Amino acid sequence: MKEGASGIPLILFLTTLLLLSTIPLPATIAPQPTIADSGFDSEEVVLNQAQQIAIQNAGGRASTTNWVRDAGPDAGSSNGPGDLNSVHIGAMVMDHTNTNIIVGGTLRGDVAFGSIQPATQSGPRAFVASLSKWGSWNWVSMTSVGPGSSGGAILGDIAVSSTGDIWMVGSFWIDIEWGQDWEVSNGGGIDGFVAKMNSSGGWDWGTPQGGTSDLDSMHGITLDSNDDAYVVGSFEDHTYFGNTSRNIQNGQDGYIVKINKTNGDYVWDTIIGGNLGDNITAIAIDSAGRIFVTGYYQGDVTFGTTTLLNVGALSLFVAEIDSQGNWLWANEAKAVWGGIIPYDIEVNSDSIYLGGDIVGLIELDGQNWWVNATVQSAFVARLNKTGTWLWGLNSSGHTQHLQDIALNPLGGVVAVGWFDMEHTAIANAGFGQISLTAAPFAAFFAGVSPTGHWMWAESGGGPLFDSGNAALFTSVGNLIMSGRFCVNHDGAGCSAQIGPANYTSSAFYHGSGFVWSLNTDSDMDNVSDLNDNCPLNFNPLQEDFDSDMLGDACDPDMDGDGREDSNDNCIGPAINWDSLDWSIDTDGDGCRDSDEDDDDDDDGVSDSQDDCSNSTSYKNWTANDANDYDQDGCHDIMEDDDDDGDGVLDNDDDCAFAPSLRNWTSTSQTDYDGDGCKDSTEEDVDSDNDGVADANETCPNGLLGWTSNATTDHDGDGCNDAQEDADDDGDGINDFDDDCTPMATNWDSSGVQDLDKDGCRDVDEDDDDDGDGLDDDVDSCPRGSVGWISGSITDKDGDGCRDTTEDLDDDNDLIVDADDGCPRGETGWISTPALDADRDGCRDSDEDPDDDGDGLWEFDSVGNIIDQCPNTPISESHLVDGVGCSPSQADDDNDGVANSDDECPDVAPPEGLDRDENGCTDDIDQDGVNDDVDAFPDDATQTEDRDGDGYGDNLSGVYPDSCLDTPSQWIQNVLLNGCAVEELDDDNDGLLNGYDNCSDTPPGEIGEIDSAGCSLSQIDSDGDGTPDSVDQCPDTKADAEMGDGGCSKAQLAYSSDDGGSSLNLMAIAIAAGLLIIVVGGGAAFFLLNRDDDDSEVDDLRPQAAEVFESLAQEKLTATDTTETASTEGSDGQSGITVDDDGIEWWQDEAGVWWYRSLSMDDWAVFEQ
Repeated sequence: MKEGASGIPLILFLTTLLLLSTIPLPATIAPQPTIADSGFDSEEVVLNQAQQIAIQNAGGRASTTNWVRDAGPDAGSSNGPGDLNSVHIGAMVMDHTNTNIIVGGTLRGDVAFGSIQPATQSGPRAFVASLSKWGSWNWVSMTSVGPGSSGGAILGDIAVSSTGDIWMVGSFWIDIEWGQDWEVSNGGGIDGFVAKMNSSGGWDWGTPQGGTSDLDSMHGITLDSNDDAYVVGSFEDHTYFGNTSRNIQNGQDGYIVKINKTNGDYVWDTIIGGNLGDNITAIAIDSAGRIFVTGYYQGDVTFGTTTLLNVGALSLFVAEIDSQGNWLWANEAKAVWGGIIPYDIEVNSDSIYLGGDIVGLIELDGQNWWVNATVQSAFVARLNKTGTWLWGLNSSGHTQHLQDIALNPLGGVVAVGWFDMEHTAIANAGFGQISLTAAPFAAFFAGVSPTGHWMWAESGGGPLFDSGNAALFTSVGNLIMSGRFCVNHDGAGCSAQIGPANYTSSAFYHGSGFVWSLNTDSDMDNVSDLNDNCPLNFNPLQEDFDSDMLGDACDPDMDGDGREDSNDNCIGPAINWDSLDWSIDTDGDGCRDSDEDDDDDDDGVSDSQDDCSNSTSYKNWTANDANDYDQDGCHDIMEDDDDDGDGVLDNDDDCAFAPSLRNWTSTSQTDYDGDGCKDSTEEDVDSDNDGVADANETCPNGLLGWTSNATTDHDGDGCNDAQEDADDDGDGINDFDDDCTPMATNWDSSGVQDLDKDGCRDVDEDDDDDGDGLDDDVDSCPRGSVGWISGSITDKDGDGCRDTTEDLDDDNDLIVDADDGCPRGETGWISTPALDADRDGCRDSDEDPDDDGDGLWEFDSVGNIIDQCPNTPISESHLVDGVGCSPSQADDDNDGVANSDDECPDVAPPEGLDRDENGCTDDIDQDGVNDDVDAFPDDATQTEDRDGDGYGDNLSGVYPDSCLDTPSQWIQNVLLNGCAVEELDDDNDGLLNGYDNCSDTPPGEIGEIDSAGCSLSQIDSDGDGTPDSVDQCPDTKADAEMGDGGCSKAQLAYSSDDGGSSLNLMAIAIAAGLLIIVVGGGAAFFLLNRDDDDSEVDDLRPQAAEVFESLAQEKLTATDTTETASTEGSDGQSGITVDDDGIEWWQDEAGVWWYRSLSMDDWAVFEQ
């Protein structure tokens, strides 16, 4: 469809080709022309023998020409070596109405399109022209340049919108004009452009693309459903898309841009590039709006997250991109040797088709594709829409170049291009089994089947360079091909054969263009595809059995019955009927029931013998014993409700299936219960079908329509209880007389099994075996007399024993009637000594007025006590006195124990101390001491505890007391040995803890202790924390403010006064002497008697302290007065001196020296 993409890349490709022609390939690898088609099931087109003969006879021609139109130098123009009048048609597309063909290309000089003569152009101009599909030129429109400019433009591709607008892309240099729109190239180099015109060729706008390089181009375009454009191309160095600047990665890079239809603005752009050259050569969009591109790369190239890599060789890529410029996937045809370049891409509903040039070894999804390793060939390949390669094929011969491909709406692909000479005079090309020969550089067009096989090929041209550049199919299937001829003409006139005629061109060098309308004959059966009822299948006779315009050779349903032949058992004679209508073809076998099919349901049973052969019958099965037991033609599972044919439906037939008898008729004589099982045979062992075998049944031909079970036939005798059986449980007692019906079965009521003959088996059914009205578990005579009922008259005590004949104790008090004073008295009790003391059978509480039987009633008639001893033992009842007491009932000591039982009848024990109730005071531990005087009544080893500490005085007994006389105030501190903590001597100083004020005297000072148990190092008389041995003031008052040496500050002040020192010493001496006398005398007394009171000594201590305190207070008062006076005197005198040690000195009026050091707060008298 386009031409501009081929020029520069082709030069690169041919250069590579020349280099590769010098590289020897491994001799062990044989070339393979195609790869296998994996996963595609379309019909495969392979030339048969008749086609091969037709090809040989027709010289490979597979088309007929409708018309040819050329465009070239105007007839009146000058055409010499200096006149470059030429037309190159390189792109084609149908207009939006499918009535006109839009072509595009490049023209120059003075040219004509039929009668249309554009203005003469001094240089190359890109043009668009319209001609009808019958070959009439409508108009021509072209680019232009400014006055005197040497610029030019070449066309790359064209597209038509849904409204008829025509888009054009290509390249230009220096400057370009599109109507009133004008642009210049960057630096005069080659830039790309995109332009749009209306359906009549009037320009709307144009937009450039270019940068700093000399080689930028746009060479592919497609439109989406909104009529916005997607354009592909390539650039070098640096380029601009509108205001967007892009740099290449290396060499040449490809790009795709989206362009707004209204003003030509760039919407977005995407660049592909790698470490070598890359180019996007073609683009296509499918009906769903999916966009696919193809091109080639060297080295590596990245598409979103996918990177393709191939070092050095030119490799093909194909990729999908969305409408926002995001890559979706990419795949490649990797060149292992040689190279592969695509020039066109086409898509349909399920596939992607590519066409281009190929040489060497190519890898497709891991499969090797070998092609001529020295010269290039044309290729066509197919992928699915996710990028998986389906097949690829190539031409053969010297050199072939593919320019364009087109999808045939009748199926397959057409490829167009050119091939060149193998030697000076002849060019050749092979397309599968078809070989073309022509003059050098001839045009070719060839057909490819949907499965990837060359079907046909044709060529055209003359002695110079001729090429097919573009192809398309009209909506009705006409092939339109365009190209140029007589290129490189440099002498006399040139002609080329295009179709059946020759066309001449007077153009020098660049040749003329042509448009060629053909009717193809893809299957080469001499019937054009437009008229061929099987355009891809060789059928020269055009047989059409069902006259549906689809030939038998390709008709999957030759008889037109709606069922494909592969599933049709009757391909005729009936035609054009609906086999899918079940009322016509019930088994759907393609055979019409009315005249073609004698087994309508296809079950193997002919309709005449088939009970199920109508339109609703089960179809397409084969009758046999497994699925049609009675062979009636009705499928047992699907349609037969009487599989054995006995007249009983399977749901009601107990013998419906094999190996039951079949094909007999069930009647009341042959099948009494109508269960489908024949009575006279082993099939039916239960004629009335009640579930009881005839051999075990009392009623073998009894009631029908019921089943024997525990509810309907209790005794299982085969007789229905409700309607047939008078003895449901079969015990020999009719139901009317049977108290247990239905109950236990298989037993006989006669004999001992049923004592009262009530029909209830005694062992497990009858709770009252003798029928006296009392259940056996409360009946003392359960199998006694029968024929009577227990009641208050017949059975006083209700024990089930008849009083008159069976019961010897009518009131059941365990006193037989012969010895019972009350034989028919109260019931519900038993005579015991507690309830019937005299055991006369009369209950004491309510029947017996003389409980002990001593002859005296307990009370008289008004309630007065008569018998003082109502419980006299029976053995002594004859010894009672007048008040009813026997001798054994007397109690002399009134302790509640009768004399007869009292071991101490004259002395009553204290209350609570006769636990054994023998009338004596207890000695529980039997230690010979009664419990009332035994301190330890439960311990036989101890009887006394004189200090009451809980430890016995017997040192040999249990828990003896080591301290027999613990004082009461210490009892609470008693230890396990009966001694209190105070009775111990922790420091072993001979003084108990209770009297020892210093219980931790050091061992070496024990001999020095005083009466309080303290040694000299421990005594602290005034309790000031300083032992007396180092206490300078041993009698300091308790609340005094302390100074140093155990003295209070008051004492220290007093001791510094000379005037009172002798008095203080005398007082101290007197007090100390008095204290020694008192304390010493007390200590001596304590040693003699430790229990005596020492309160007198304690009273002397505070008296001595008061003496010391009063003396100290007097001294303190005097000192304060003196210090105040001294201070005032020192403050008022200037006689204070300070020595070298910093001590202050001052002499008062009395001549006494005072001093005060740095550490002293007050003045002190200096004592020499």
